[in-house]
Amino acid sequence: MTRSPDLTPAEFNVMKVLWHLRRANVADVRAELARRNNGAEQAYTTVMTLLGRLAAKGAVTVDRSREPFLYRAAYRRESVLRDRLRTFIADVFDGEADALVLRLVEDESLSVGELREIERRIDDKLAEAGPGDAADAGDVPGDDDADDPDAAPAGQAGDVGAEDAR
Repeated sequence: MTRSPDLTPAEFNVMKVLWHLRRANVADVRAELARRNNGAEQAYTTVMTLLGRLAAKGAVTVDRSREPFLYRAAYRRESVLRDRLRTFIADVFDGEADALVLRLVEDESLSVGELREIERRIDDKLAEAGPGDAADAGDVPGDDDADDPDAAPAGQAGDVGAEDAR
């Protein structure tokens, strides 16, 4: 499927509701949005407008064979999240996904359990890659090669001074 359309935050919230409900009419979407927003209701016409915009963008399909119309997400949640994450990495981290991961790992707000889950998923991904891809696995940006016997000794070619190691 093609890349998912750009969505405003309000449109993305409607998409999350549709992924949760699978298909819904305007009233169903409105009720779920209110539930997710601690009871704060949006006007029926606002939700209808958002669904109309999503339909115009091709993000939702509309079953007009019955009334009230039923709306369904045209893109899988995983596809939209992948596209949004790629855009975020490109815009915020200049395309360097490792910088995002390192930032998350260094973030003090992650619990030990969350860090262990990240570690487990990385280990699973490395195991899937197999031995042929393992050569790239050890090449971590920012690694000082302290445990690499083939790395140049400190003070020789390739060594970065402490002031340049930011």
